Amino acid sequence: MTRATLLSAFALFVLAAQGPSGAPPPAAEDFHASYGEWAVAADQTLASQAGAEILAAGGNAADAAAATMLALGVVNPASSGMGGGGFLLYYEASSGELTFLDFRERAPAAATPDMFEEAPSPVEGPANRASQVGGLASGVLGEPAGVAEMVRRFGRLPLGRVVGPAARYAEEGVPVSEPVSRMSGYFAAQMKRDAVMSGWFAEGAEALAPGQRLVQPELGQTLRAFGRGGARAIYRGRIAREIVRANRAVGGLFTVEDLAAYEVKEREPLEGTHFGHRWVTAPPPSAGGFTMLQSLAILEQIPERHRPVAEGDRPGPAFLHALAESWKGPFLDRQRYFGDPDHVELYLDRMMAPERIEARAGAFHPTLAMPAADYDQPLFPEEDAVHQSDNAGTSHLCVVDGEGNVAAVTTTVNLPFGARYTAAGIVMNDEMDDFASAIGEMNAFGLPGGAPNLPGPGKRPISSMTPTIVFGPDGLPALCAGAAGGSRIVTATQQVALHHLVFGMALGEALAAPRVHHQGAPDQLRTENVMPMDDERIAALVARGHAHEPIRNIANAQVISIVREGDEVTLTAASDPRKGGRPAGR
Repeated sequence: MTRATLLSAFALFVLAAQGPSGAPPPAAEDFHASYGEWAVAADQTLASQAGAEILAAGGNAADAAAATMLALGVVNPASSGMGGGGFLLYYEASSGELTFLDFRERAPAAATPDMFEEAPSPVEGPANRASQVGGLASGVLGEPAGVAEMVRRFGRLPLGRVVGPAARYAEEGVPVSEPVSRMSGYFAAQMKRDAVMSGWFAEGAEALAPGQRLVQPELGQTLRAFGRGGARAIYRGRIAREIVRANRAVGGLFTVEDLAAYEVKEREPLEGTHFGHRWVTAPPPSAGGFTMLQSLAILEQIPERHRPVAEGDRPGPAFLHALAESWKGPFLDRQRYFGDPDHVELYLDRMMAPERIEARAGAFHPTLAMPAADYDQPLFPEEDAVHQSDNAGTSHLCVVDGEGNVAAVTTTVNLPFGARYTAAGIVMNDEMDDFASAIGEMNAFGLPGGAPNLPGPGKRPISSMTPTIVFGPDGLPALCAGAAGGSRIVTATQQVALHHLVFGMALGEALAAPRVHHQGAPDQLRTENVMPMDDERIAALVARGHAHEPIRNIANAQVISIVREGDEVTLTAASDPRKGGRPAGR
């Protein structure tokens, strides 16, 4: 695939993966609400309601997050599901302990660093490389193991009860949303190659119709089996054999041993204290948490007169300029150094060293956009320059229960409808495209690969997912946040949190506010068409030398704020109006 073709495909994904086309955002009261007991914020209304159903039945935040995650895979199979994987950041109120569970997909044992270098495209159409569609594109699924583990460790209800809403949605059917309809139009030809997905289309249809009822009986059976037998029902026995058969039928490498060997990893979350709050977020194999924490550290090193917070009730161009500049260096680090921490050596302490932060802050100019190379701080003198590009996708959800437990979950199947084939009714991921196909080779979203992120047996690809819990000065959770949208996950999550915690915006306003994005290369400051920024601020940023490029939107975030006044707690939950979801609570 040529670079031009690849970038054209990327543009297609940007259009396909984002929120409602050209429609005005929902009214404020539609996408956020306040509750006094518990709350769920997901990017699809039925998924939020699934979590609320479980909380009303006596479940806790872990049970509800698991139910919401499973429901998302049914109502929006383009973004996430049992065939994918993700991360959980969980706060247990009774102990104050934070736990990070990594249920990211793993490469099969037969994976090699050069497995995609000469692999032919298996199909025609968009995203048709071997790392993007078909069996080679899939990593061993992690979501079922992640759901089972979070319910086992933290939940209160039986797994079968937690699975109930998602199984019911699959069996009875759910209306197709506008985003799912639109994405199916781009990938219809590839989806119709699969026996299950082809049955979703009406005869002669080139897309799923908005509002049509999507019934998934085979997925319902798999969910019920999972509810009865737990992770073992998916990773061993009949369903495991069906997953291997389906994967190998479309050119994959799975074995039953690959599935049996899958395990969830507990990792130490990353954290830092910035702007008067403690930020706890995702560690590797995500690069998202590191990127956000280093950006915050750089911002604090820039004198406030150059990034003033007090410019009215919104971020002014000086702050937005500083924010954009603070992302350039961390995005360079992402490509150069990040990989699966179980397989490559990472240098987080050296990357976050105070002198390195100071050097990047020292390269900042208050009235000029600097080249990304000016922020480069190689750890080793012989290293070459690196470049970054773009990414998109995924689902995020937040849950806060009546006991004060908090769950932040980000999960994905990567590209729309994953690798565009199913196994046991499950849409299978194409997460192998998050590996580097070759050093310097770009994936579907233009992210070039580095050596630490080449595929290999059992490795997990790096990610931008950034589930985050921010703690207030009282030491208690103040905000649960995260987003979907590839590399823009990081910048969107950070901006929503800063809007609310630093600029004092109400949560709904903070979520709906226009965002910017910069990742060093391409050297473009991006703003949104869905939530357009005013011309005055854009002109001020362009005057500083930023090359401005409007795009459809900058990720889709879900957030819950927690405000305590004496014995009263107010939970304000918000689902990003860019994607049209709604929260639920009581």
